[in-house]
Amino acid sequence: MEDIELIEYKEIDLSNSLCVVAFPTVGLISSIAGHFIIDSLKLDEIGAIVSKEFMPVTIIHNSKPSPPVRIYAGERKCGPDGTCEQLAVIISEFMPPYNIIKPLADRILQWTDEKGCKIVASLEGTHATGAKKKVFKVYGVGSNPKMKNFLKKYKIEETKEGMITGVTGVLLYESVLMQRDVICLLSEAHASYPDSRAAGNLLKKIDVMLPEIKIDPKPLYKEAKQIEDNIRKFMKQSRPTAPSIPPIPTQMYG
Repeated sequence: MEDIELIEYKEIDLSNSLCVVAFPTVGLISSIAGHFIIDSLKLDEIGAIVSKEFMPVTIIHNSKPSPPVRIYAGERKCGPDGTCEQLAVIISEFMPPYNIIKPLADRILQWTDEKGCKIVASLEGTHATGAKKKVFKVYGVGSNPKMKNFLKKYKIEETKEGMITGVTGVLLYESVLMQRDVICLLSEAHASYPDSRAAGNLLKKIDVMLPEIKIDPKPLYKEAKQIEDNIRKFMKQSRPTAPSIPPIPTQMYG
């Protein structure tokens, strides 16, 4: 992990917390959902993950320049049965290059372990099957029996067969090896454009993990649309100066 540096701007107690991981995926729904959580709960930017391998871009939000991978946190009740006391979000608008994904995921797991985070929840999108499909489902994957029971408790259907690539894929298999509590939530989404409705479906499920978010679909979709436009703008603005990096197809089969 020598190419990965995690910088904390300020020390914050994250023991017994829920850490949401949101890297871009199908329909950009993880980034959209992550932004909505951060803005809704007014979480503070407490750190960043940097690497010479990351895309050379600066994200500007509320007039503040930040690295492409940021860490946000705040005091909130969340998690199974409302038992964790804080919430952290690791978010980016860009998928990291292939060669850095495993050390990045390993560093995330190491940091969440050092901080005493109780659960890591990675947000994902999966290709919607059927061009005319209107009702998109949300599925889940748990790293161990405890997390499988958690998904069952909140009526999130488990994915039985399939494949997940990218940061979430590594987080899942490493959490099995390390005996860590990790879940992945996957929402079906349109792959051809940022899908704010699919992000809304994902947020409705994780709302049960974040009691302070009371989701009213209309303002949610309105806010998600604005975030979607911002993410589209970020990606468009990065093209003239950033090197071309082939996207990694993060999706589910089965």
